[in-house]
Amino acid sequence: MAAAAVESPLTSLLRSRVTAAFLAGIAGVHLALVAFGFPGWPCPLLSGLGIPCPGCGLSRAVIELLRGDWRGAMELHAFSPVFLVAIVMVLGTSLLPERHRLPVIQRIERVERHTGLSVLLLVGLLVYWVFRWASEPAAYLALVGG
Repeated sequence: MAAAAVESPLTSLLRSRVTAAFLAGIAGVHLALVAFGFPGWPCPLLSGLGIPCPGCGLSRAVIELLRGDWRGAMELHAFSPVFLVAIVMVLGTSLLPERHRLPVIQRIERVERHTGLSVLLLVGLLVYWVFRWASEPAAYLALVGG
């Protein structure tokens, strides 16, 4: 009996135009709130347990990237360029006409299948988070605003 192929997380998201556009839209609204000085949505983990999540600081880091401050962005969160590329890719793919969208999704699926890129990025994000949290928790909390 052959094992069923598991679809990669990003490909799965991109296949649903509505879900992709919705998530990119929410990310865009959150980034706009932060860019204009509003608090945005609070991190539930940081608010509830006082522990920053792996994504804490990403919004402000992406805003710094968009402003051209790479150093500031990287100080806030090293995964900010990856996150920005992902948002643009998800939004762009959701807006493409179907005849262009499907080949793009298929190319992304091939890259993910051959490299395991989504899993590698997720593991890297978790390792980065643990390292930041374990090395200097007080400085990390101050940086992310906790």
